[in-house]
Amino acid sequence: MAVTSSTRLAPATAKAAQVLTPEAARHVEQHRRDIQHALSADGLGERLLVVIGPCSIHDTATAMDYATRLATAAEKHADELLVAMRVYIEKPRTTVGWKGLVHDPDLTQSQDSDLQKGLQVSRDIMLRVAELGLPVVTEMLSPLVIPFLDDVLSLGVIGARTTESQTHRELASDVPFPVGFKNGTDGSLGVAIDAIKASERQHTLLSVAEDGGLVQRVSQGNPDTFVVLRGGKAGPNYSPEHVKQAEEAMAKAGRPVRLVVDCSHGNSSKDYRNQGKVAASVAQQFADGAPIAGLMIESNIRPGRQDIPACGLSGLEYGVSVTDGCVGWEETETILEQLANSVKTRRAGAEVTVQEVEVEEEELEVEARNTVVEVVQARDTRRSSFHQLIEKIRPAITTMEIPLYAVE
Repeated sequence: MAVTSSTRLAPATAKAAQVLTPEAARHVEQHRRDIQHALSADGLGERLLVVIGPCSIHDTATAMDYATRLATAAEKHADELLVAMRVYIEKPRTTVGWKGLVHDPDLTQSQDSDLQKGLQVSRDIMLRVAELGLPVVTEMLSPLVIPFLDDVLSLGVIGARTTESQTHRELASDVPFPVGFKNGTDGSLGVAIDAIKASERQHTLLSVAEDGGLVQRVSQGNPDTFVVLRGGKAGPNYSPEHVKQAEEAMAKAGRPVRLVVDCSHGNSSKDYRNQGKVAASVAQQFADGAPIAGLMIESNIRPGRQDIPACGLSGLEYGVSVTDGCVGWEETETILEQLANSVKTRRAGAEVTVQEVEVEEEELEVEARNTVVEVVQARDTRRSSFHQLIEKIRPAITTMEIPLYAVE
């Protein structure tokens, strides 16, 4: 087996060279708590979790341009939406193809790519996104890569191809942030629910230590896992009927109902132009009170996708995805506005319901008070009638020498 590089890579070295600032670290911790709350029964409906961004990150300039725009939009809708940015630096391939920024940062699509550079570039982008105040989300594809990035991540996702993998379930049980499991590529929900059950438990596993060596460790188990509905070979699964089925399946399995809808992949029939339609459906369902905690959208500066040219990065059109097609920034703003409005609608409905309950309770209290008054009045009337009768017959009673107390 040919060895192209023998450079020792260690998470501790990477983290020391590219430091997560104290302020960014506080952001990360707060984002993790915010996402945990959004997924919880107490937090459901307060804000909608929106995981949005490029299908994959392929260069720093485009990523930071997008992140800056998204940070502004996130602040605008902060009362309604919890916006997190997709920073996907690895891509699963059905056969072959570009495997992502961490594996091929120069987009050469050769076997001589610089993994160390890929890790450095990937970590740099994630740090800068976190410093903007955005939660960082990535797909947890390689268990060997995550230890280099785990301090900056607020949310992880396990893809449809790896949800059934024991290794990835163990990985999810060992990270300090929420993790979503996508349903299987065939659309089956059971594998995602099984993955949640497995990742909640402790596992003994091999892991990359901070010094780069392998260690045996026992994971803590992850209580903050959830299902991502992404459609499958059988078609989309984001409709109200599908969401209801997923809710019932999770409840039957004894798991908290935590659902996020992926607007792309099988739900968009692999056509990025359908993502807006899926998002609109999710927005309406959320407004109507459905137990949907969030959604995922593939978005970029410009719509569509492009192939990687032979010359690599220099030949690319700016702001266009090199993997799956994405909606452009203008449509992204429209979708975010629509989602924010759905949260406002849901809140308004909840406020009306509370007001109706309060009015009903007040009416019941009034009715109860009126009933008491009527009972008291009836009692007093009976007493008055009785005493009037006594006064009428008092002379006769006196004549008959019957003690009055015996009558009264």
